[in-house]
Amino acid sequence: MKRALVLILFISCFVASKAADTTTVTTHSKVVIKTNPSVGVTEYPSKVEFPDSGVQYRKVYMYLEFGCAPGLKCGEWDYGNHIYLKKNGVRHELARFITPYGFYWNSSMNWKHGWYYDLTDFSYLLHDSVEIIYQHSGYEGNTDRGWTVTMDYHFVEGVPARIPEGFQTMYQLNAPYGNVNNPFSNVVTEQNFTMPTDADMVSFKTIQTGHGMDQQENCSEFCNKERTIYLDNQVISKQQVWRNDCGWNSLYPQAGTWIYDRAGWCPGAPVIPDDKFLLLSPGTNHSFQIKMQDYSNTAGGSANYVLTSYALFFKDNRKQIDAAIEDIIAPSEHFDYLRYNPICGAPLIKVRNMGKDTLKRLVFDDGKLGGKVHSIWVPCNIAPFESGTVELEAVYDWSGAGNTFFATITKVNDMVDEYLDDNTAYSTIKRSPVHPNKVYIVFKSNNAPTENSYKLTDAKGNIIVQKSGFAANTIYRDTVYLGNNICYTFEFSDEGNPPSSNPLNEDGLDWWANPNDGTGYIQLRNGNSNAMLKNFNADFGTKHLYQFMTTFNMSVDNIDNNDLQVDIYPNPGNGFSNIHIESINGDEYAFTIYDSSGKEIKKSENLNGTNDFTLDGLAAGVYTLVLYQSTGVKSVHFVIQ
Repeated sequence: MKRALVLILFISCFVASKAADTTTVTTHSKVVIKTNPSVGVTEYPSKVEFPDSGVQYRKVYMYLEFGCAPGLKCGEWDYGNHIYLKKNGVRHELARFITPYGFYWNSSMNWKHGWYYDLTDFSYLLHDSVEIIYQHSGYEGNTDRGWTVTMDYHFVEGVPARIPEGFQTMYQLNAPYGNVNNPFSNVVTEQNFTMPTDADMVSFKTIQTGHGMDQQENCSEFCNKERTIYLDNQVISKQQVWRNDCGWNSLYPQAGTWIYDRAGWCPGAPVIPDDKFLLLSPGTNHSFQIKMQDYSNTAGGSANYVLTSYALFFKDNRKQIDAAIEDIIAPSEHFDYLRYNPICGAPLIKVRNMGKDTLKRLVFDDGKLGGKVHSIWVPCNIAPFESGTVELEAVYDWSGAGNTFFATITKVNDMVDEYLDDNTAYSTIKRSPVHPNKVYIVFKSNNAPTENSYKLTDAKGNIIVQKSGFAANTIYRDTVYLGNNICYTFEFSDEGNPPSSNPLNEDGLDWWANPNDGTGYIQLRNGNSNAMLKNFNADFGTKHLYQFMTTFNMSVDNIDNNDLQVDIYPNPGNGFSNIHIESINGDEYAFTIYDSSGKEIKKSENLNGTNDFTLDGLAAGVYTLVLYQSTGVKSVHFVIQ
């Protein structure tokens, strides 16, 4: 099978390393899938050849992409889809996906969206000749709607942190829930397994989603119930089978009830497996069982859980110190990170701990490829085989050709990483918009204003303006003066307490399924001309995150505040400048000086009266002095030659 030595640059550079042999196998390429209403299931198999059994994988990722079928609308309903690997006549579920409410889109819109799945734990199966089956369920009509499905499997060769030695399927079934005549425990019974003689580690992987709506608690789709996993009759995991972030779905808005949290899934999103790993002695015998919270439905209707669970056996091959960049969340053009992008502020990096020691401190180099390199250390607390997101420092200097961002882990817990091949990742920079330094925040509340709040912060997290406590059906406008060439983040939230008469939040400002909340809107407008800068979609679910850079309006060079007087001399200065600041009414004020890249040079707070300062040792360039007082802001440019 053909292999290439590449810098791994996937769509968002989900997997990236300095240099790795990578094989990509496409099993389905824009395959049209539709329902079969007569049976409820359609299947789309593909026989493929994966790398041979002698190849070791450091990582394996699958990219799943959906589009609308040619000449048709996308599918309408949130149906369960399963991706199976069939080998030696036996099916094994690798991944699960729930289709979105897609009737917004059609093929002429060129709509598509994609998601990544980490399949590294299934490395034992992902070799040689296999059959990959895409199974689509549902009963909707199939004459005017359908999807296209593309699946690419990326095999990154390298030394695995745990060497696969086998697996055992514990459950792959549909279990009733709340049925007094056939309880969950009758179907999901205790299972036994034996550790292979070469294995000293087991990872229990569980994929579970709740479906059906009984008449008692709307189980299992909309009831939040607890699952307990037992090993040798001892509890090793206890958690809710519940997804509480559907309103933060990257695929929004959708046509249906996409914001409702559900039992382990959201419409238009991958089902996230639960993983629990333990060290066990080779050759030992064990029992395993999954139990659900006691529940009896006496009101009618039916509920069920679709459950797949594996014991995946490995030989522990971890280094003591081993961190890997799993993904770059921002900056990124990847579909699944649309909520976080574009950015002008701090990059967000997803890190996975592949070693034995908990990750406490990481040092990164990052920046635009070919441009200025930034170095920063960040604290973290990431346990072995867990992932965490770390925030770097805001990058202002995007100089250099191209639009590729890179991040490299250079130190782990103040030591050199013992496996370097997955310490570097790349992504595509999508520039944030540029707005003038005077903006209007315009907000029209709906009938549920207690759910709403907003804040505007700079790249260092300083709060510029923060508001809540709105009245219903009221228009608010805040005039905000901002610094020049600075990155700001605007966050608008619908996560506050909902009215007692309608206890539903995280549903945006206008949602078809909750007309009682009424309609509102949120906008950013040009503070000089009132022109629209950003009209946010009112059907957004949980919240909006929006980053933008500022620049001075050409017709308004300085922002005037008559309560402050400032003189900068000489201007231009030769290596230094003097600053004279005088407050007319005696109120306290503060100032910050930025260079042309937006870097803070000097900051002073809680001043009053008259003050004089000398700035010396400044490099040649253009600087901005921004003064803040309760009555407003004044910004002045000065030049050092």
